[in-house]
Amino acid sequence: MADREERQVEDDAEEDMEAEGVGDMAAVVEEEGQVVDVYQVEEEPQELVLMEEVLVDEDADSWAEYDSREESDGGDSNGSGDEGCGEQYDRTLPSRHEYLGETEELRGRTVQEENDYVTIPLLLHSSLMNLVLVPTQTLPLSIFHPLHVSMLRNVIAKDRTFGIVHSKISQDGTSEMARYGTTAEIYEYTEEELTGTLSIKAKGRQRFKVMSTRRETTGLIVARVQILPEIRMGSPFEMMRLQSLDKLTLPHPQEASVHVAQTRDLASVRTPNSWRVRGRNAWLTPWPSWVYNQYDDLLLAQRVINEIKKSTMIQPNMLKLPCDPQDLSHWAAINLPLDDSHRLALLGLNTPTQRLRYILSVLSKCKMLTCTQCSEVIGDTADIFSMSVEGPQGTFVNPGGYVHEMLTLGKASNLTYYGRPSTEHSWFPGYAWTIANCSSCHRHMGWKFTATKRKLKPQKFYGVTRKAVKAKLVWDGDEGEMRHVI
Repeated sequence: MADREERQVEDDAEEDMEAEGVGDMAAVVEEEGQVVDVYQVEEEPQELVLMEEVLVDEDADSWAEYDSREESDGGDSNGSGDEGCGEQYDRTLPSRHEYLGETEELRGRTVQEENDYVTIPLLLHSSLMNLVLVPTQTLPLSIFHPLHVSMLRNVIAKDRTFGIVHSKISQDGTSEMARYGTTAEIYEYTEEELTGTLSIKAKGRQRFKVMSTRRETTGLIVARVQILPEIRMGSPFEMMRLQSLDKLTLPHPQEASVHVAQTRDLASVRTPNSWRVRGRNAWLTPWPSWVYNQYDDLLLAQRVINEIKKSTMIQPNMLKLPCDPQDLSHWAAINLPLDDSHRLALLGLNTPTQRLRYILSVLSKCKMLTCTQCSEVIGDTADIFSMSVEGPQGTFVNPGGYVHEMLTLGKASNLTYYGRPSTEHSWFPGYAWTIANCSSCHRHMGWKFTATKRKLKPQKFYGVTRKAVKAKLVWDGDEGEMRHVI
């Protein structure tokens, strides 16, 4: 037991050195009262994706195939590949983060007006480096530093909102901030009187663009930001059609009291008749229907859902994937194997249509998960499944305050395990964790989770950290490895 704890301490210390050792977070800003420019986010991944045409097949059978798969989802209902019946795991447990202890709930919401310029405090902590917070993402934190504890106390007493901005270490050893970030709103918290530790649960709320930053006399960093808007584009056909030709569209005005394009939801695009209607109505516009299909947010949302079912073990009917294109674009950015540069690019896009096209182009090319250090294959994207109602990827914090974004897999390979299984501070109640390292380079990859009860399903699964694995992608039929950190 002592050996296991010693190795665990060494791993945590090694991770903290990676996050802290190169430069102080204070290097993000200049001297007191001076304005600091933020670095430009690399646009190459965005240009690569958005220059491609995301074609949507005009095939009514694709929707029928989706419905049949959704109705016939059988076999192992836990989504992990284990066969046989048993006690099904309560997938609401990981999202509660009960390992933080009893918390006090905060009520109410703080919503900033879109396009407004506001000043908010930024939480720049070593454990949050390389974290790209996305709207709706849950963020648990355990804070020990008195300065940050004091800041969060003031935030709780005020509007419960602070900012999270991705930061990284540059080649010259200084810390740099991205142009885009997300507001985080605290909804639960607890404070230990003896140690002064403040633990919180926060939710990502609104995207923003950083205009400038400065350091206050207290040492805290505040930013002047612009709240980015969420723009819904609506039906492309509605935007292009000539209203004078409405009498020729389907259904005819006498057949329906409401125009077909005004009743838009995900169920309406799954019917075979919807393809006939769109094809017929497109004749009355300058472009064929396949052009409109590439920019219809509902069709893109359906295509993303189909791709998720095709390439992973995620079952949308069990997870209750968001049907709204805006919510689905955020869910996919949180839970799918996307590089941090892709996530940052998505934060800068103001419409679900653009985000879904971006996600779809990258998602269709994700194949394998490999070690960032030695490129050893760790898992397959087809083995991604969800142990939480929030999705396959969750954010957790360990007792030392280090934040991990973890992706759950039903199968994993080329891993070496250290120590005995432990249930202490388990992020999945009912499961014991074992430290897992890459068998080739011995880099810390994540954990193996084993059930403490024989009848609990699944009996085992794996959790890999985003910083330790990268996606192996296939571009234009040629298998090539792009060094993307998940």
